[in-house]
Amino acid sequence: MQNIQQTGIQPAAIKTAAASTGPVAPWWITILRKWGTVLVIVLTGLAFAVSSEYFLTFSNLNNVLFSMIVSCMVSMGLTYVVMVGSFDLSVGITVTTTSVVLAFLIPVVGPWAAILIALACASLIGLVNGILVTFGRLSGIVVTLAMTFILGGINIFVTGGYQKAVDYGQTAFLYLGQGKIGAVAFPVLILICVFLLAHVLSTKTRIGHYIVAVGDNPLAAYYSGISVYKWVIASFMLAALMAGIGGVILTSISSSAQPVGGQGYLLEAFAAVYLGATVLGKGKPHVLGTLLGVFFLYMVNSGMNMVGFPSAARQLFAGVILILAVGANAALNREELHMKFI
Repeated sequence: MQNIQQTGIQPAAIKTAAASTGPVAPWWITILRKWGTVLVIVLTGLAFAVSSEYFLTFSNLNNVLFSMIVSCMVSMGLTYVVMVGSFDLSVGITVTTTSVVLAFLIPVVGPWAAILIALACASLIGLVNGILVTFGRLSGIVVTLAMTFILGGINIFVTGGYQKAVDYGQTAFLYLGQGKIGAVAFPVLILICVFLLAHVLSTKTRIGHYIVAVGDNPLAAYYSGISVYKWVIASFMLAALMAGIGGVILTSISSSAQPVGGQGYLLEAFAAVYLGATVLGKGKPHVLGTLLGVFFLYMVNSGMNMVGFPSAARQLFAGVILILAVGANAALNREELHMKFI
């Protein structure tokens, strides 16, 4: 240590120099790590564009964006929970519950008050999940799976297993899901606005930085003065709130609430989150990557439908691409010690 001080070289500089002498990855590996997933999305899109003249059109792009709206809301919300290091299996049923609450309340209190109450109910679901996971010291998977069963039973009991229609006279409410501004569907504009807010929240605010810090190392975050429980609960509430927004849009699009209408979005959401984690080589979930992940899944579905592939083949292709994209990212980062097995 005395020799180091005599030479005037700081320990930090030695560490930096030591790190720089390590093996340097080839340039093409560096490019693939950052842009590999984006490249797969672009090449897949070009392949479909060559196969069908109708694929690379504004009309089809608008259709893809419109069809992915609810799934994207659910997926972006789920991203926060995965970022914090947990799981939420109840986001799909939260879409359904919000939709059911909304459909029953619209005739009673009007559409706008009903939306606020329904979103408050969605946030309450996230709050309960978060409290049970943190202060209750229960597994996120167990808690949210149980919440799925509970809410599913309540929804079927309340609706009798039948859809709850929304009066067609509620034109302002129905415009949220069915309206257009020019050639662009109004829900697409809602999606863009929500994405921008979610992206800024996760990258430019203290909330996003704390959630990431808790997910990276909760013990270090705790000793840094961050309230770990608070931000875990916040992540569950954000996930439920965004699923609730998806439920509102779904109700407006279909003019009704289906007792099992949102449960199909869960697997899509997890696929989009983990596919999106490979975008730009981040290796961790982020909102922009999740948006591109959802877009890729729905782009593939649209393209294969135009080409004429059966539904089973479309699911198979999407699954294979997901494994290849995530697997390629893992292969490009094999020097990192793999320590997560959940």
